[in-house]
Amino acid sequence: MRRNVVLGACLAALALPAAASAILAAPGDGSLVVKNASGPRNLPVVALIITGAAIGHVDQGHIIIDDPTPNNGASPEVTGADSRKDVTETAQLWAGTNFKFRAVGGHYTILIYGSGVNVVALGHGTVKLAGLVDTPLTDGTYSLNGGDFHSLPALPTLPLSIGSTPASSNG
Repeated sequence: MRRNVVLGACLAALALPAAASAILAAPGDGSLVVKNASGPRNLPVVALIITGAAIGHVDQGHIIIDDPTPNNGASPEVTGADSRKDVTETAQLWAGTNFKFRAVGGHYTILIYGSGVNVVALGHGTVKLAGLVDTPLTDGTYSLNGGDFHSLPALPTLPLSIGSTPASSNG
């Protein structure tokens, strides 16, 4: 019961900044919400490529955030992780239990592995999602672009679009 209350409070805390940002969303921006997701050890639960913002919480696992433009003034932040390691010049891996992350105002690739994964993302890009094969009804839910919530798929999805690309003008 207490875990549900804490999870609900965390999701509410995550949703408030996201909701405030939605007011300022650019044309073509969409949303992704992932609640209490768990996935296999060898595949990311969430593999997100986003131009915009992503915030979240991980109960247990690790996250890799690649920020290909690290000098744009919008560096990702991770708090509460047990360890941090540089993977490349622009990508870092954080691991542990009960940590939070925020990547706002840039273009990011975010790979999240583990359990108890909660994410809110706004902007445009793609996401691949993967749940658990053996417990498909208790491995979390997701909503894409304001749609209904669905159970995470047992097999990894093909890339799903977040938002839409604004139509180009040929004028």
